Amino acid sequence: MHLDLHARSSRANRLASPEALTPGARSLRDGRVLLQLKIAFLSLFVAATVFTPFAAAQDASSRRKGHGHELFETTCAVCHGLDGAGGEHAPNIARASRARSLPDGKLMQIIREGILDKGMPAFNNLGDEKIRAILRELRKLQGRSATRMESGRPSNGKELFFGKAGCADCHAMNGQGRFVSTDLTDYAYTHDSDEIQDAILRPQGQGIPAVASLVVTTNSGGEFRGLARNENNSSVQIQDREGRFFLFAKSDVRSIERSAGPAMPEDYQQRLMAAEITDIVSYIVHQTSRPGIAGSQVAKGPKEQ
Repeated sequence: MHLDLHARSSRANRLASPEALTPGARSLRDGRVLLQLKIAFLSLFVAATVFTPFAAAQDASSRRKGHGHELFETTCAVCHGLDGAGGEHAPNIARASRARSLPDGKLMQIIREGILDKGMPAFNNLGDEKIRAILRELRKLQGRSATRMESGRPSNGKELFFGKAGCADCHAMNGQGRFVSTDLTDYAYTHDSDEIQDAILRPQGQGIPAVASLVVTTNSGGEFRGLARNENNSSVQIQDREGRFFLFAKSDVRSIERSAGPAMPEDYQQRLMAAEITDIVSYIVHQTSRPGIAGSQVAKGPKEQ
């Protein structure tokens, strides 16, 4: 049995050896081997010339996105939040119309130079490449890659604000108008255009707390009217229609009369055309903040004024 198996193995080896093949079979075998080598080489060539650069580009893009996210997280998110929605120390820059409507160049300037009077530091040490990466991340949070300007005509909106619409009878803008209600100078930093329009058309549905109107009578007989701005157990502060602040120690106050503050009109849809409301919204959105210093005057009695 052992001899028989050995004989079969030897015969198989002879048949498999190149010498055992006929010239035609040998040529066919060599052709198949050459074809397989060509296919393998072509596959490697395609992978090297097409897929490798594509993968490199994808990897570079991924690194850029990750780089911008990391820079935003370490540089901006401390105050503005990871989603850009703002917090205790900084405004919403993801949804607020003011930030969304600014062109890229202006936003880069703000990041580079900061807004020192609002507490935002300058990041000029980062360099333009990193600032651009932060800007790309911010635009991603804003849900767009290109600057979208709000519709409407701001110049016409300004005329309406201080004229026909009567907004300035209660609201101030950049120091102009009345301080009877909310100062709208910075309103667009924390509200987008849709929210501003809703506040105009549906003021009672905004959930905005009413500001009390106070009449403060001092022990010396002085009478001061204005909106309540700050109050605690020992003092009260009001702001009059001209924007002046008055601070009273409660020990110097004889009485405080309280009433509801002025209500926002609810008939703007009847008084104004849709295009005019859009213009007013556009004006509010496009205002540049000019923060003032809200100093308090010490109230004086009639004899002292």
